[in-house]
Amino acid sequence: MRRSLVDTIARPFQARDPVGPVRTDEPLFDEAVLGRLRRLALVSGRARTEGIAGEHRSRRRGTSPEFADFKSYSQGDDYRRIDWNTFGRLDELFVRVSEVTTELSLHILLDASESMDWSGDDGAPSKFTYARRLAGALGYIGLWHGDRLTIAPFADELAAPFGPVQGRAQIMPMLRQLEATPPLGGTALAGSIERYVTARRRPGLMIIISDLLAGDPDELRAILRSLRTRRWEVTIVHILSEAEVTPAITRRYLAGIDANRAPVELVETESAARLRLTPTDEVLDRYEAAINGWLEQIEEICQVERTKYARFLTSWDMESVVLGVLHRRGVVA
Repeated sequence: MRRSLVDTIARPFQARDPVGPVRTDEPLFDEAVLGRLRRLALVSGRARTEGIAGEHRSRRRGTSPEFADFKSYSQGDDYRRIDWNTFGRLDELFVRVSEVTTELSLHILLDASESMDWSGDDGAPSKFTYARRLAGALGYIGLWHGDRLTIAPFADELAAPFGPVQGRAQIMPMLRQLEATPPLGGTALAGSIERYVTARRRPGLMIIISDLLAGDPDELRAILRSLRTRRWEVTIVHILSEAEVTPAITRRYLAGIDANRAPVELVETESAARLRLTPTDEVLDRYEAAINGWLEQIEEICQVERTKYARFLTSWDMESVVLGVLHRRGVVA
């Protein structure tokens, strides 16, 4: 596999005297945020299926109770749907036409690898905590509107999924399951997605929540292309810590390990690989160029493969920033 500065430095590392994974006993979900989620709905294109429980509007017309329009009566129409009030006013027969309701098959793939259980800032949650909050928010929106939900954690392998389930009664079990989900190990992003899709007969709306620190970006390109050809509608939700992508914070983080800029040893959180470096300005400049190039490549891949892409930093507030970004990116409405 091709290695670069991103492969060796941009993955989350711990110092020899590590800041360590950020674990907190605070609840993942806030009732005020959940209240706002009830007013949102997931946006989808071709990923809808007809159902009696869903609340998504369809362009098709049928015989559900939800009124949509009138049309002139013609032979073969159900005479029970004739609107006699309109006939009394216009002396012409019209039939009431109703909307067909649809539901989404929503699949949330949650990166539970060890690289997610890390933060470069004691004041921010770990990427894994943040990702579970986002998964819970999106799952909440789906269940509230009658969508069929599956949440599948993955690392080296797929873990046991939650679902498929449907209905608002499943909201609390879903939130409790996410709160109890632990980090699982290394990362096999493309392989996990492939195994998940192969086991499903019908495509749906897939939301991948991950830091994407798994192999070469070309592997992501290949799996997104495969999903597109199989008619899956995909959104990438990219979770990162500010210490990974903001040069000034990266410099402060490494300077905090050793203010004298002596050589430091970093330990990769998944493989335990070790890297000794001296955080000079030249090294940090190379890191900044590498991480920016990597992010640009990820966005370019998503654009070419017609995949919605939204990037979040763990310092961003869920209610004031994250939901706004998801709305602007066309993930929720």
